[in-house]
Amino acid sequence: MSFIAAAAAVARKDLRSELRGREILPALAQFVVLALVIANFAFDLDLVSAARLGPGILWLVLVFVGLVAFGRTFAAEKEQATLEAMLLTPAGPAAIFAGKALAAAGLLVACEAVLLPAMAVFLGSPISPPVVATVLLATIGMAALGSLFAALAAQTRARELLLPVLALPLWIPFVVVGGHAVQAAMGGTPMGAQPLTILLDFDILFCVVASLAARFVLDD
Repeated sequence: MSFIAAAAAVARKDLRSELRGREILPALAQFVVLALVIANFAFDLDLVSAARLGPGILWLVLVFVGLVAFGRTFAAEKEQATLEAMLLTPAGPAAIFAGKALAAAGLLVACEAVLLPAMAVFLGSPISPPVVATVLLATIGMAALGSLFAALAAQTRARELLLPVLALPLWIPFVVVGGHAVQAAMGGTPMGAQPLTILLDFDILFCVVASLAARFVLDD
C-alpha cells in the first residue's frame, strides 16, 4: 500500500466515523455561530468596528475550534486501544499521521465553511478570495502541528491541558501573519502575495517536521 493510499484510507475512516457519530462537527458549528452572536452583541459592532475587530474574532474562533478538533484526533484511538493495531498494518506511522491530520483539517475546513459566511451575516465582514486563501493556508500548518501535539498529548492523562500548552505557541506565526493579511483584505487594502508566500513556507516547514517527528511520537 502506497503512502498516499494509506493516508487517504485513514482520513476516510476518521471522516466516515465522524459523519456517522456526529459528535464533534455539530458542536463545533454551534460554537462558531454562538461565538459570533456573542461577539456581535458584546462589542456592538458597526461597519467601521467590524472591519477592525473582525480578523481578531476570526482567528480567536479558529484557534479554539482547532484545539477541539485536533484534540480528538488521537483521543478516540487511545480510548478504544486501536492505535496499536493501526501501527501493525503496512501503512506506517507517517501515513497514519498524515491521514489523521487530513481528517482533522477537513473538520476545521467544514467549520470555516460555517464561520466565514456567518461572519458576513453577523459582522458584515467582506469575505473575499484572499481571505479564504489565507485561512486555508493557515489551516494546513495548524493541522500538522495540532495533530502532532495531539498524538503526543494523547499518551498523557492531562491531554486537554497539554495540547493548548504545546500548540498555541507554535500557532502564533499563523495567527500573526494571517491576522494582518485578513485585516488588510477586509479593510480593502491590497494584500499582496507576501503573506500567502510566508504562510506557504510555514506550511512546508511544519508539515515536513511533523511528518518526521510523527514516527517517533507514534512508536512511543
